[in-house]
Amino acid sequence: MSVAILLQQILIIFLEIGTGIVITKIGIMDDKNSKFLSNLVMAVTLPCTLLASAGIDGGREAVAGMLKGYVVLEIFYSVCICLCLLLSRAMHLTRGQKAVLVGAAVMPNSAFIGIPLITALLGSEAGALYGAAGIMAYNILFFTYVQHLFDPEAKVSLKAFLTPTNITTAIMVVMLVSGLRLPGILESFCKAMGNTTTPLALIIAGGMLARSDLKKLVANPLVWLITGLRCLVFPLGFLAVLCLLPLDPTLRMAVLILASCPAGSLTAVLAKQYDTEGELASQAVAHSTLCILISVPLVLSLGSTLLGL
Repeated sequence: MSVAILLQQILIIFLEIGTGIVITKIGIMDDKNSKFLSNLVMAVTLPCTLLASAGIDGGREAVAGMLKGYVVLEIFYSVCICLCLLLSRAMHLTRGQKAVLVGAAVMPNSAFIGIPLITALLGSEAGALYGAAGIMAYNILFFTYVQHLFDPEAKVSLKAFLTPTNITTAIMVVMLVSGLRLPGILESFCKAMGNTTTPLALIIAGGMLARSDLKKLVANPLVWLITGLRCLVFPLGFLAVLCLLPLDPTLRMAVLILASCPAGSLTAVLAKQYDTEGELASQAVAHSTLCILISVPLVLSLGSTLLGL
C-alpha cells in the first residue's frame, strides 16, 4: 500500500467526518438524530456488513485469521490495561479517573472508526472479518473488567453480550466454517445495507466532535495523557511487536488500524451512567477523535512501510 493511496483514503474518511461536523453545526443533525443513527448502525447496517462477509470464499482460513486477530488484540489490550493501572497508581488518580484512563486509553472505537478505516484501506472483507475480531476483543474486556472499574458492585450480565453485532458475528463464524451461504437476494440486500455503515459511522463521529467544547479539550492535562497513550504510545508500541510476529501482512495491518483508533464512545456512556467522571470521559473521547487527524496518518504510514503492505 503506497503512502499516497493511504493518505487519499484517510482524506476521504475525514471528509465524511467533516460532513458530520457540518450538518451538526447547521442544525440538520442533533443529539437525538445522532443517537438514532448510532442505533441504526449497531443494530442494522453493521450486522448486515458482517453477514454479507460470510459469503467470501475464505472458509475456515478466514475464521482462523479472525481468531488470530482477536487473540492478538486481547493480549495487547490486557498489557495496556496493566500499564495504565501502574500509571494511575503512580499518579495517585481517583477511582473514577483510573476507570476513565483505562477505558479511554486502552479501548478503541472499533465499530465506528476501526471498521470504516479497515474497509477503506484493506477492503470490505478485511473490514468485516477483522472488525468483528476487534468488536469481540473490545466487548469481552469492556463489559467485564472496565465496567467493574466504574462500579465494583456491577455484575457481569449475559444480556450485555447479546447484541445484534455479537449475534451476527457468531452467525458469520458458523457460516464461514460450514460453507453455508445466504440466499442470493438476501446476500445482495446485506451488501447494500452494509455499504452504508462506513459513511454513517463517520458522520456520527463528526457530530460528536461538533458538539464538543474545544476549549475544554485542550485545558485538561489528563485528557492529553489519555490521547497520547491511545493515539501514539500504545499503537507505536504495538507496531514494534507486530514487526516481530509471523502473521499475515493484512492481518497485522488490520489489527494496527484497530489499535490506532481513538477512544471508544462507550467509555463516556458508562461514565455518565455511573456518574463517575462523565465530563472527563467525554472530553477524552472527543479529544482523541480529533487528534487522529494527525496520529492515524503517522502511525499507519509508518506501519505500511515496516509491515510491507
